[in-house]
Order: sequence, then C-alpha cells, then structure tokens
Amino acid sequence: MVNPIVEWSKLIHQLFQRAEPYLNARGDKRHAEISHKYSLYLMKHEGGNQKIIEPAVILHDVGWSCLKPQELTVAYGVRVAGKEADRLNRIHEVKGAAIAQNILAAMGFDSSLIDKITAIIKRHDSGINAYSLEEKVARDADKLWRFSKIGYWTEKKRQGLATKELYDHLAEHYRSWFFTRTALMLSHAALKERLKEIETLNDEKV
Repeated sequence: MVNPIVEWSKLIHQLFQRAEPYLNARGDKRHAEISHKYSLYLMKHEGGNQKIIEPAVILHDVGWSCLKPQELTVAYGVRVAGKEADRLNRIHEVKGAAIAQNILAAMGFDSSLIDKITAIIKRHDSGINAYSLEEKVARDADKLWRFSKIGYWTEKKRQGLATKELYDHLAEHYRSWFFTRTALMLSHAALKERLKEIETLNDEKV
C-alpha cells in the first residue's frame, strides 16, 4: 500500500530540486527552506491545505531568476522604494507564477491546485489582502524568514544594512504585516532574540 505521507515528502523533495536553479539567481535556497519550515509550523496551528501552501512557499521567489543582477539590487529591500522597484517586483511575481505553472504541470499537479498556487505567487509581495487561509499562511511563512536568525543576518549583509537598521524596520512594521496570530507571535519572539544578538555584538565592540 502506498503511504501518502511518504509520497508527498518525496514530491516536496523533487519540487525543491526543480526550483533550485531558479532560486540560485538571488541565493534564495535557504530562504525557501526556512520559509517552508515556517509554513509547516503555521499549518499545525492555523490549518490550511498543504498541497497549496507548500508548493506556493517553495516556488514563490523563482521569478527573481528573470531579472538581471543589477536589477535585483534595486528591486527589493529596506531602502528600496519607487516605481522602478514596484515594476521589478511585479516582474518577479508574474514571471514566477509562470515558472511555477510549468514546474507543477510537468510534475503532474492537478490543474485546480496549480491555479490556486500560482495565484498566491502572483501577488505574494504586492497584494495587500489575502483571499484564502492558504494565502495567509504562505505569505506569513515568507515574511517570517527575515525574522529568523539566518534570515535576519543574511538580509542585513545582502542589503548592506547597519546592524540595527533591519531590526528597527521589522519592529516598526511587523504588527501590520501578518495575517495569522501564530505568525505574529513567532515574529514578536524572534525580534526579542535578534535584539539580544545585536546587543551582544555591541557589548563585544566596547
């Protein structure tokens, strides 16, 4: 008898493998992995269809592969703003949805699932509202990356930020970012940990 849990686990592994070449453009493999882990935790506490959430989280940033290296530097980040950043961000969403469509179709995903997954990818950064529990969980999992220890220090270095600059940005905005109570609690706790790390670094410099 086929074990559906084992089969799903194999499929997720294959999905990561197919996504990796696209994720390499911006060095997002770890981002996808950590966001995926967050999505599993959120689903335990908030619910949601894993067949929509997990693929959406794994594939949500494959569209960055369609931008040139110099475009990536002005497309996202704490200091980024303006029409050009918005335009490039939309490219990564729309192109990412198209890439995801091709990957999922080649893997034999049900077309109704593909439509729901790609709809999330197509607005995961630019959209204000979330239209399903699955979208709420996927988008929260994506944002939680920057609150994690690896995510915080990766983004601090990648964006060329001062040590506490990213923390101040997250602390100012996080209460309005998340759709689920669980994500809000996780981000609040993570911010406390990041502040401890920052303070330790400052103490070591004295």
